[in-house]
Order: sequence, then structure tokens, then C-alpha cells
Amino acid sequence: AEELEEEIVVPVTIKLLHQFNDAESAKFEEIVADFEKENPNIDLEVERNNEANYYEKLVTTIMGEAAPDIARVEPPKAAQYIAAGYATNLEPYISEDFRADFFEGTLQPVLKDGSLYGLPQDVAVLVLFYRTDMFEEAGIAAPPATWDELVTVAQELTKKPDIYGIGLFGGWGSFEFYPWFWQAGAEMFEEKDGKLVPAFNSEAGVEALQFWVDLIYKYKVMPEGSSTYTEDDVKGGFFAENIAMFTSGPWTIAGLKENTDIEGKWAMALLPKGEKEASVLGGMHFVVMEQSEYKEEAVKFLDYFMQDSVQVDWAKSLNLLPIKKSVYQDSFFQNDPLMQLFSKQLEVAKSRPTIPEIGEIDDLFGKAIQSAMIGAQTPKEALDEAAQKAEEILERQ
Repeated sequence: AEELEEEIVVPVTIKLLHQFNDAESAKFEEIVADFEKENPNIDLEVERNNEANYYEKLVTTIMGEAAPDIARVEPPKAAQYIAAGYATNLEPYISEDFRADFFEGTLQPVLKDGSLYGLPQDVAVLVLFYRTDMFEEAGIAAPPATWDELVTVAQELTKKPDIYGIGLFGGWGSFEFYPWFWQAGAEMFEEKDGKLVPAFNSEAGVEALQFWVDLIYKYKVMPEGSSTYTEDDVKGGFFAENIAMFTSGPWTIAGLKENTDIEGKWAMALLPKGEKEASVLGGMHFVVMEQSEYKEEAVKFLDYFMQDSVQVDWAKSLNLLPIKKSVYQDSFFQNDPLMQLFSKQLEVAKSRPTIPEIGEIDDLFGKAIQSAMIGAQTPKEALDEAAQKAEEILERQ
């Protein structure tokens, strides 16, 4: 009997693969150490891989039957792995209440036939940033709440030759455009005769892109070079008082707070709405690999990581958004108007589609947006051409 007891305490080793940045990685190691203290029977081996070949490496381990027990993956990859049967169905391990505490949009990429195959690990969402000093100077009382108000406000803020009301950019492909696209009521795909077909060149899709183009050429409230701008370009304009509004996520806050020149001169608001309210989600997910021999232990760690106290600590120390609704009730977040704003925007935020072909199609979509922004094609021409190519990609499957 004594021998048996000794065997029982031999810890099982589970492996977790991630690509956190330096600050996140250091904090994560602390959480892992606390978890191991509480669970002496589980040894959590953490491997960090920040190389460009992160996903190649992961697939190689899967093919070699040596997959980690848990992996941190981006939404399109999560969808691919779930479709390929690499990820574990988590339904047997989680309760309805646990599931209900996540924002609906964050679960979309890891849902298959109504079952969850992963959990959100972090979340980001686009909101509107604006220069309060420029607003005051122009006598504008509040940030715009609708597309029409955005045009009016941006016109009042634009001054020749180089001060613009708003900076939206095409250099990141489609990411920045998605909120406006969804607000117009557009969708990327639709089902036709049991097949998925491109729908982004619908009337609503064209209307959204026309709105962006009009901001540049008709209303002249956005720089002409916007098609190739990245966030850094627009942020630079915001700092220099050349751009009064732009859209960004929580990752921008630390940089704004560090810049003493604009201290007290900026604020955030919900995105102005079109037909409907919408924003776009960014973020990562944890999946438990189907190959794992220790699924229960893997889920036990995820459960630990998702505890409110751990999530409060994680979000607070890294300036990140909590992924669970309940955490926004914590006094720290309750008293932070920025966090409350993000939580409101999250309620109407959506994930980008996660079909396996999305990488290629999103690329076409981004190029179409840029083509219309430089005036090479009309929004309709650009989206029609991209939709035709997207249809060919979908038919290859």
C-alpha cells in the first residue's frame, strides 16, 4: 500500500506552447508557478516560441504525434485546427455559467456545431480615439455617434493644408475596415444552394467602402495617402495634432499615457454607428490538443487561468482587457471609464470569419479596399473583382 501512495504523487507533465511578448511571458511564468504550487500533481512545462515559424513548428509536432497539451493560437488557425480534428471538444469539461461569462464574439472562432473547442485568452477591440483639445478649439461638444455626425465633425476639424478630421488606414489590409463594413449591414459570405459564396461586394459592402473613399475625396477629411498608412503613421499624425480622430485598440493606451505632450488632450468613445453598431475583435485562443493524454489536467490549468482573481491581476499588470464579463465588475475596472467603454464596445464586436480560406480571401479584400482608396477602381469594381477571385478560391476546395 505504501508503494501505491508514493506512485500517486508522481506529477503528470503537461506542455504549453505560446508566443507571448516579454512582459506577458514574465507574468505568465508567475501564474504557472502559482498554479503548480496549488496543484503539486501537475507539472506545467511552458515553451515560448516567438519565431515567424511558430505555426509551422506546432503543425510539425502535431504530425509527429508530439503536440503540446495546450497551444495559444490566433482565430484563423484555431478554426483550421478545429476543422482538421486537432483540437479537443471542451464541452464535457465546462459549465454553462462558465461559458456565458465570455463575450459572444470571442467564442465564434472556436465554435463548431455549437460546441466549444477553445477558450479566449486575450481580446482587443477597436474604438474611437480623439483629441479633446482640437475638439474644444473647434467648439465641438461631443464625439460623433453616427456616420453623418462623423462627417460633420470631421469637416469642422479639417484645416488646410494638412490638418485632418480623421485618419483611417489601409496599410493593415482589411482589419480597420471591418467595423464600418459590418455597420453598413454587410457580411463577408453567405450560403447559396448549400455552398459558401462571397457576399462582401453586396450593396452594403459597396456603401461602406464608398463611405471611406468619400472621406478622402468628397469630404476631404482624411489624408489621400491613407491607403498605405499603417497605424504608426496615423498615430504620428494624432500626436502631432495633424489628425483629430483615429480608431485603435487597447494596445495604444500605454503609448498615449507615456507621451506627456498630449497628456489630458485625448479621450476615447464608442465607434460611430451606421445602420447598426459594430466593431472588430482581435485576440488569441487557448486550445487543448486532441492528442493530449492529460486533457483534464490541461483544462484544470485553463480553468485556473480564467479565475477572476488571476484575470484581474493579468489585465491590470499588462494594461490588457479582461476577457470575461464578470471581471469588468471588479472595482479596479468599475472605476476605470476606459475599461467600461471597452466592455461596452465588446458587446457589439464581431470576430472576422474563420473559414480555412480566409487568409487568402482577406488578402484580396484588403487589396480591393486599397485600390478603391487610391481611386484606381470604384468601390464596386474593386469589390466585384475581389469577389470573383474569392469565388474561385472557394470552388477549389
